[in-house]
Amino acid sequence: MRITRKILTLATGLGVCVWVLDAAFDALLFYDETPFLALLVTGVPPHELYIRSLILVVFVVFGIVVARLVEGMRERERDMTLFRRLVDEATDSVFVMDPKTGVITDVNDTACDVLGYDRSTLVGKSVAELNPEFEDPAAFREFLDSPEGRTLEYYETAHVRADGTTFPVEISASDVTIGGDSYRIAIARDISERKERERRITHYKQAVESSRDLLAAVDLDLRFLFANDAYCRFHGLEAKTVRGQTLESTIGQAAFEQIEPQLLDALEGERVEFEMTWTHAAQGTRILDIRYFPLRDDDGEIHGVGASLRDVTDRNEMIEDLRKSRQRYESLFDSIRDAILVADTDRRIIDCNPAFTELFGYSLEEIEGKSTEFIYESEAEFEAMEESLGRHMNDPTFVQTVHYEKKSGQTFPGETNVFYLRDRDGEVTGFIGLVRDVSDRVARTTQIRTIDRVLRHNLTNDLTVILGNAEVIARGETDDLKACAERIIRTGEGLQDTVRKEREITNFLAEPRPTVEIDAVSVAESVVTEIRERHPGADVTLQAPADESVLAVEYLDRAIEELLENAIVHSDRSIPSITVSVGRTGEVIEISIADDGPGIPEMERQVLTGERNIEPLFHGRGIGLWLVHLIVQYSDGTLEFIENDPRGSVVTVRLQTPGENQ
Repeated sequence: MRITRKILTLATGLGVCVWVLDAAFDALLFYDETPFLALLVTGVPPHELYIRSLILVVFVVFGIVVARLVEGMRERERDMTLFRRLVDEATDSVFVMDPKTGVITDVNDTACDVLGYDRSTLVGKSVAELNPEFEDPAAFREFLDSPEGRTLEYYETAHVRADGTTFPVEISASDVTIGGDSYRIAIARDISERKERERRITHYKQAVESSRDLLAAVDLDLRFLFANDAYCRFHGLEAKTVRGQTLESTIGQAAFEQIEPQLLDALEGERVEFEMTWTHAAQGTRILDIRYFPLRDDDGEIHGVGASLRDVTDRNEMIEDLRKSRQRYESLFDSIRDAILVADTDRRIIDCNPAFTELFGYSLEEIEGKSTEFIYESEAEFEAMEESLGRHMNDPTFVQTVHYEKKSGQTFPGETNVFYLRDRDGEVTGFIGLVRDVSDRVARTTQIRTIDRVLRHNLTNDLTVILGNAEVIARGETDDLKACAERIIRTGEGLQDTVRKEREITNFLAEPRPTVEIDAVSVAESVVTEIRERHPGADVTLQAPADESVLAVEYLDRAIEELLENAIVHSDRSIPSITVSVGRTGEVIEISIADDGPGIPEMERQVLTGERNIEPLFHGRGIGLWLVHLIVQYSDGTLEFIENDPRGSVVTVRLQTPGENQ
């Protein structure tokens, strides 16, 4: 309004100025005897008054027109600025494009962020380049001209980001006219999260519908919101019509009165679990395990009750039969040295013997009622056993080697004999598994074969070197007899060292090596003292408390010795510096050997941590590190390798304390 007033004032002022100038010219040129003031106001000749008034009116009208044009331009600028701000601040991607070609003329910041382009790159692109649906330009042209393409309302498609990844979008678009030019404004919303929710809902629905449990939900008025097929079949309901029916009308007044108190508790926010005897029209008396839980909305308000019912009649009968059988054979059950696990048809644990507790580390109280899945090394092992159980259903028993996982996290191969529990009609009601840890047997067989292969390879190579140098000496083909002799001695000593370590490993694997309680500090002190005497030029330091007991095999000193020997012999320093430290982290004792040498090569590092078996390329050093790995493995411990700062390696042996094992 201020600019409008200025323009009107300026136009009127110009008109008045013309009036005054005309009066001045008339006084000077045409009316010598008439005063200027008379010609200006009081004595204006009629024709002059007409001309001046007309000019004044023209100026005023021109000012009004210009003022309106300026005000209109300012309003359009404000509208464009507001539109630009709204577009840039929109949480959805906004595209302005040519409606005839689909070429983008403008985009907002959100579109740039979502697609991973900057604005200058997006402007000038065709929207077809962002949509994998329109790789063919002709198809895109046809789409733009179609009724669907001209008016897009919640059209679902996909966009491609700058990095090549695609994501689902929902698009709405309309044609607008701005300043006489036609544009198409398209708004694209990333619906990845919504699609993921829909996918999960579909999976949940499939899981619920395929569940053997009876699943249902009711609202605050105890009217059905949902019931799966198993629930409807059990109660004789129609799945299509059950929604909206009252719970009382479907199960009867007597049964409803029995469960009503538990339903009210669930509506108060409690989770309820109980067993109930149910008389089924076709199946007779059944025992149902019933669980109620409150249904809450996003604000935490309760809007209904969910129910999970399971027919446990056969399971309870089986458990009772097992309890009676166990009473008769309890001493035999408890004395069997193989781990015994009893599970129902859903593979939930019912019973176990002391050997199972000793092997896996779980008591019956910890695992009763749980799925057996957690004792397997992986989900794949669990599913493989599931397939075997189904495949051998007509067999009385079968044997399968499975990889299990103990409570401590250690895994092992278990030879498993599976027996089927059957009722009087021959129907399977559960499973009995006898598990035997065969890790020692498998390890000994595999490792002795491997060490034999390595030894043969190294023996052949080293003997070739020895015989070759001996022949050179015998034929007199060299003047440097000392060099050849030293090469024979060096190779022979290396071969002797390899054979000694191979015999050590063979002896170690040949007999059972139980873990015993050992003072780790005393072992470390003894080994450090021996290494200092053997290598007086090395700086070996021990940092340890007064004592720390661990569970390990009696070869623990040999593992520490091998690590120290390896650090000194392969050091590139004139005075190797090694620090041996013994400490406690929680319930675990750590023995660390830190050196300042060149580090352990990657291939031998993998042997040390058990990630790789030894191969024929390894000589004494690799075999020695593998011996360290075996000693720690048989001690139920773990090995860790890290680089030292500023150089060198730190090898840490972690062992359990006696209290941890108990």
